[in-house]
Amino acid sequence: MSASNTIVGLGARTDHIATVPNLDLARLQLSPEETGVLSLVGRVERIDQVLSRSTLGEARTIAVLLALRAKGAIVPARVVPRNQPAPAVDAAMAEEVDLEPERKKEIIDLERALDGLDYFAVLGLRPGAPATEVKQAYYNASRRFHPDRYFGKNLGSFRARMERIFRKLTDAHNVLSQQDKRDAYLKANPALAQASAAASVSSPPPVASSPAPSAASYPATELTPIGLTPPPAPSPLRMARPAPPPTPAPPPVHDAESEARRAERQARLARHPYMAKNVRLTELVARGKAAVARGDWERAYQDFHQVQTMDPKNREVAMLLVEARRRHDEQRASVEVTRGRELEQHGDDVGALAAYRLAFSLDNQSAEAAFRSAKLGLQQGQDVGEVRVLAQRAVDLLPGRVEHQVLLGRVLMESGAKKQAKRVFEDAAKLDPDNAEAKAALKKLRWTF
Repeated sequence: MSASNTIVGLGARTDHIATVPNLDLARLQLSPEETGVLSLVGRVERIDQVLSRSTLGEARTIAVLLALRAKGAIVPARVVPRNQPAPAVDAAMAEEVDLEPERKKEIIDLERALDGLDYFAVLGLRPGAPATEVKQAYYNASRRFHPDRYFGKNLGSFRARMERIFRKLTDAHNVLSQQDKRDAYLKANPALAQASAAASVSSPPPVASSPAPSAASYPATELTPIGLTPPPAPSPLRMARPAPPPTPAPPPVHDAESEARRAERQARLARHPYMAKNVRLTELVARGKAAVARGDWERAYQDFHQVQTMDPKNREVAMLLVEARRRHDEQRASVEVTRGRELEQHGDDVGALAAYRLAFSLDNQSAEAAFRSAKLGLQQGQDVGEVRVLAQRAVDLLPGRVEHQVLLGRVLMESGAKKQAKRVFEDAAKLDPDNAEAKAALKKLRWTF
């Protein structure tokens, strides 16, 4: 069977794909198969070359590539021959996401320059900027580069870029706003320490001046010639002064103007970066738990992921994030199975197989995804060993489904394992004694002449 020239979700077989720069593999939690296929992509590679070099078989490799694309690990790429000038727009700028070109360029430029920026520079501050400026700069930058600002939009690989930028911003804020960490950072970066010291010398802090003491502030004394006895000190009784009566505190004012000032102070306090962070964390956790209660696992995953980024030590949220991600992947897998059925009904068996394989890679507990992947894989002449693994998985998950047993028996016969196929068909006949395919297969296996 001739392979289709276009792979749904990836493009033409002769198109190129590239690994996203500065990829955080720990965050993506790639499977061994995904890691292996990603190594075949390298910096940039043609799709058909990746398929030909992979040992997983073409269908499985396509499914893994689709999973990597969904996770933002790879993007379409444009390769220009060396004798032609490079285009003005690189592969990242050509990625189709819900961002304006100016915003995409801003994110790409900052993310590429991130490793060369110190903590002051990443916040856009001069070396030695005080903690108050650090907090304000962090607050302003977090509103621009936090991925949650674009909730519900397709960010593609830009989500990972923005998360990396936000982590660097958070690290800079945490270090420069705490004096002990700030001192250690400047000690480790002498050039920044010198620039910080020069900045502080150029604008020294004002020194509080005290008024010159008046003559009345000193006790009266007599000049005493050297060698003579000084006059006796005044008696404490004569120096004692009655203490002035305490000034009564003014009564509290409850007029409209005072209430307005109090409300303004509270609002200003709420905008403080530390207070705003705590409020934001509380809101996200509450919103994530509400999403769990109503079964919106995509919303819950995004909220808990943002909390973990802002507060990595929160163990409760870490456990909630694991569960939300599992349920979120289950939902996505269900969507892919539905999409595969629709493609299969329209005669696109290649696209349907890719959808089923992606569904199984997201949720390996989906018996339907395993069964349909094995069924179409067998029809399309895919690697029989790989198809056998999928068919066996479907039987292991739902052993009471006669169609699963029959399919596994067919795959075993195709691979030459007739004894095992006979046992499987016998199990199928026990489940449904009238199953025509199981009866015919057993007759053929029992009477080989």
